[in-house]
Amino acid sequence: MQSTAKHILIVDDQMKNLELTANILQGEGFRISLAQHGEKALELLKSQTPDLILLDVMMPGLSGLETCRRIKQLPALKDIPVIFLTAKNQSEDLVEGFEAGGVDYIIKPFRKQELIVRVKNHIELADSRNRILQMNKKRDKLYGIIAHDLRSPLSGITQTIDAVSEGYIDVKSDDFKAICDQLRIRTTETTTLLENLIEWTKSQTEAILAVPKNTNIHYLLKDCVSLYSFKACEKKIEIVVETSNRHMVYCDFDSMHTVFRNVISNAIKFTPQGGKIFISTSSDETTTTVTVKDTGRGMSREVYETIFERNNTYTSPGTNNERGSGLGMLLIREFVSQNNGVLTVRSEEGKGTEFEIALPSKD
Repeated sequence: MQSTAKHILIVDDQMKNLELTANILQGEGFRISLAQHGEKALELLKSQTPDLILLDVMMPGLSGLETCRRIKQLPALKDIPVIFLTAKNQSEDLVEGFEAGGVDYIIKPFRKQELIVRVKNHIELADSRNRILQMNKKRDKLYGIIAHDLRSPLSGITQTIDAVSEGYIDVKSDDFKAICDQLRIRTTETTTLLENLIEWTKSQTEAILAVPKNTNIHYLLKDCVSLYSFKACEKKIEIVVETSNRHMVYCDFDSMHTVFRNVISNAIKFTPQGGKIFISTSSDETTTTVTVKDTGRGMSREVYETIFERNNTYTSPGTNNERGSGLGMLLIREFVSQNNGVLTVRSEEGKGTEFEIALPSKD
């Protein structure tokens, strides 16, 4: 199993300094690599990507400053924080060290606690920066998808309203009723998309925490089904619910409500006219499992693998050409994980899809 300990590369031409620094940081649970000169450090970095580098300034051959410059020229390594180790009489090199790409310096001989605090602080800062960058990339991708998906239905709604307002459509005709039905469908799809966007945005804000509590899964599912009963009726899809009001789960109600809304909505979306959806629960001493199975068109192996790639979104039109953004699937994955649940999906092209979500039965 791969270690989760943070990895630090220490570069110093004095073996005594390497051993002392390594012993201190290993005592704090860090994983350590050692190099006695800049050339060796660059060689190690071809196969390793540490979380932080401690780099002596004065070394024979390739200096610490030049080693840092070369590291910062490599795209895969440029974001690794570098802390310089410097003697008191080398303070004139500090400005040059920052210009080379260093984030901090420690004067030798250093105090043990100072070393530990500075190393931990910069690793935490780097982790926070990486999380923000990843979240921004994911956000920008999702916003691009959503902007594209919203433009079409909103444009169609506006054009239809304009046509009615200007008298091009007879409000007493059969066509007008059909147009109203389509407007309602498009408005519902757009509203769902916006709700999912709000839920996803909330989930990315650390200040908004899930609040798990004992929840009757029967009533949660019943509420979700009622929200989509009209949508199912339009496609003549029968939803068969076999759940027990004795089954309790320990979860955050709002986030799991979002999960099951999306699972049921997807089942309706990908099930053809006259199909069926089966919703059931089962429970043991530790786990309650909810199963949502449909008689829809299912997924190919390629699609299945795509939608379960980390941070990936995937969308395809439903059996009535219903639209989506792939955001719902992202929410399902994230919220099930946040609630200490296990998501299992089984699907076969042409034979339907089964979502199985196992949640803790007790706190």
